[in-house]
Amino acid sequence: MLDFEKSQFSSQNLIKQQTKRPLLNGLFLYVLIARNIMNVTQENINELNAKISIEITPADYLEKVKSVLETHRKKMNLPGFRVGKVPFGVAKKMYGKSVLAEELNKVLSQNLNNHIRDNKLNLLGQPLPQDMGELELDFDKTFVFNYDLGLAPEFEIALTNKEKFNKYKIVVDEELINKYVRDFQRRYGKSEEKEEVTEKDMIYGVFYELEKDGTRKQGGIHNHSTIVVEYVENAAAKKKLIGTKKGDVVVVEPSKLSKGEADLSAMLNVPAAQLDEIGDKFELKIDSVHSIDPHPLNQELFDRVVGPGAVSSEEEFRAKLTEDLSNYLNNDSERKLRRDINEFCLEKLKLELPNEFLKKWLLDSGAQNPEKPITAEDIEREFDEYSRYLKVQLIENKLATDNEVKVEPQEIQDHIKAQVRMQFASFGQGDVAEDMIDQFAQNYLQNQDEVRKVYDLLLEQKMMEFYKNTVKVQEKEVSFDEFAKLASNKPGKGKFMDQISNLLKF
Repeated sequence: MLDFEKSQFSSQNLIKQQTKRPLLNGLFLYVLIARNIMNVTQENINELNAKISIEITPADYLEKVKSVLETHRKKMNLPGFRVGKVPFGVAKKMYGKSVLAEELNKVLSQNLNNHIRDNKLNLLGQPLPQDMGELELDFDKTFVFNYDLGLAPEFEIALTNKEKFNKYKIVVDEELINKYVRDFQRRYGKSEEKEEVTEKDMIYGVFYELEKDGTRKQGGIHNHSTIVVEYVENAAAKKKLIGTKKGDVVVVEPSKLSKGEADLSAMLNVPAAQLDEIGDKFELKIDSVHSIDPHPLNQELFDRVVGPGAVSSEEEFRAKLTEDLSNYLNNDSERKLRRDINEFCLEKLKLELPNEFLKKWLLDSGAQNPEKPITAEDIEREFDEYSRYLKVQLIENKLATDNEVKVEPQEIQDHIKAQVRMQFASFGQGDVAEDMIDQFAQNYLQNQDEVRKVYDLLLEQKMMEFYKNTVKVQEKEVSFDEFAKLASNKPGKGKFMDQISNLLKF
């Protein structure tokens, strides 16, 4: 399932790491480009796990190693020797092991890739080398390397109009629009700092997670956040805040200050998937208290919210908010529909994965990130969600392949060009020459991460069209609060899940 040819590692990096770790831990699947034939054998452990053994004899590498060393020799400039006259033995002593390691990397990856492609192996993750300890890099030696493989499950999946799903139409009523209008008035209103909290104020403070004995938890959650006292629905929690002052520290239960899981997740900066793992009680240190004088409902507010001149009256402003909010909520509704279809397929297939292999691969791959390494604890905590994510990807890939749902390169280019035109238009330049649009688009296309985002977006749109044209979709009208409850079990994303998309390239 991974695009091995786009691996982020290289054999050059491995040579630099020889003194830091056994070379064998680096000599695997990092450069998979060319093809070669040699002794490669595969043993299937079960339907989801296999082992590969690759034997490399001197005949497979010696000629190439000598050729590279001869090139080095001719360019060497050492005291006592003329350029190009350094003895071969000196070049071999100086560069021999690094050149041998480089060539072994190439031969290994070439033949491993060859075996995977020729046998049409559908892999999960990357082949993992079996630990053989320190590798002795001797010439005229036969090397044997062994790898563990994780195999994708084989399955068939088809959707028909016999499957029924609800697509929720979220009613944007007057009450909801009134709330959004008030929110915008507060957001753009005049703020004035004060000493004591009243029912209409906003608190800026820091949350600190507590142990059961009431002490601050070492290494626990702490996060700067805001609380709009007016929006706190729990009467007892609100009462506890009113009357507090700047600098006060009060013990609170964040779940009683927030409105739902998403709000609590944002308040504490904790992924929704991890909320049940944190304590109930926190210290709230009040850094400042502000009263908000709401912005008047006038043209200045309209222009700041929806753009200069877009509307010219409160009636038009509310109509614009209704339109924008309806479109936004429709996107949420479509994501809920897609998730419901995914859950149906997951339940129907009950796919199994090579879990132990995947955990080992994730740890090996994630631990190499020096900024945010993935730990074994991260994997254990979030593996169920990762497993679900991977199964959904497998199912959607299968549906897309079987039903010829695909994104063409030209579609990606057209989308990017349309984005470029919109950017120019936003700066009042709606008549930009086509060659300039092409130039900006080509620059954009050089960024593979951005291209991947466009690809994912277009594929998601096409999959939604496929779903809506294939299964039976019934529209059901619900209120905003009703939809929020229906969607509240949306899987969260933690530290591990935030990074995992960097490892998966389907």
